[in-house]
This record gives sequence, C-alpha cells and structure tokens, in this order.
Amino acid sequence: MQYAARPISKLRSATGRAEHIFLWILTALLLLDVLLGILARYVVLRIVFADELGKYLFVWLCMIGLSAATRDDQHVRLSFIASRMPFSPRFLRATSQILFLGFTLFFFYWSLQLSIMHFQMEKSVMGFRFPMFWFTAALPFGFALTSLRLIQDILDLFRNQPTMHHSKPPEYASEEHWPKL
Repeated sequence: MQYAARPISKLRSATGRAEHIFLWILTALLLLDVLLGILARYVVLRIVFADELGKYLFVWLCMIGLSAATRDDQHVRLSFIASRMPFSPRFLRATSQILFLGFTLFFFYWSLQLSIMHFQMEKSVMGFRFPMFWFTAALPFGFALTSLRLIQDILDLFRNQPTMHHSKPPEYASEEHWPKL
C-alpha cells in the first residue's frame, strides 16, 4: 500500500514546487507590469499593454493560488457550522472535499470550453495582438490543478492515511473567540 502512495506524494511534491515557482514568477511579472504602468503615466512612455497584461497576469496568479491554497488547506469552509455538526470530522472533511471537487470540475469543463472557443475563433486581446486563449487557459489550468489536489486529499482520506492537513477547525471557530455581545 505504501508503494502505491509513493507516486502520489512525488506528484504532490513536484506540483507544489512548480506552483511555488510559478507564483513567484507571476508575482514578479505583475509587479514589473504595475511599475511600468506607473512609469508610463509620469514619463510619457507609450505602453499600451500594461493595464491589460496586469489583468491577465492577476487571473493566472489567482488560479494557481487557488491550487496552492487548496494544497495548504486554506480554502474557505464554513468551519463554524461544521464544528457543530453531529458527524465525524473525517466524514465532514470528505464531504467538503467531494463537494469542492464537483465545483472545480464543473468550472473546469466550462472554462475549458471558453478557452477552446477563443482558440478556434483566433480571438486576440484588445490592448495588444496576443491570442486570448493563453489568458483564458488560466481558468481550466487552475481548476484542473485544484481538482488534482482535491483528489489527492480524498484518496488520502479513504486510505486512512494522515493528510497534509488537519481536519480540526481553526481556532476562530470556537465560541470563546467570538466577540461578546
């Protein structure tokens, strides 16, 4: 059983490193783009694509960030409700991950359709002549990567292996951390 888990952990580690590198690169490019946009306003440079490129870099950053947040178990949950449910934390975690997987697969399918449509229409970005599908591809890419993370976590749950995360709700979910009225 441990031999079968080894490729999954190697895949998890490799995609984690790739995410980390891409997030750093995209953050640096976004920062450079914003600085060029600010500089263009005050030094009278003609940079047409600065605003457009920033939007699309931000979409890529968010979609890869969604996967990284899922890997680190930082996605939004209603843990204050889950902590009051009469079910086991493992059951609630599995249910939550399966529902989230359904959500990401749904949006993966429709965003893939959008990217294919942009590719077939040869649509380009308005500010500069660059194929639009390279930017809309961020959506299916991010949802596919997030789905992969969720499948890895669900498999760990069903194999009774400890996941990278704890199913314990965060501290702020307990009543003692709520403000007194």
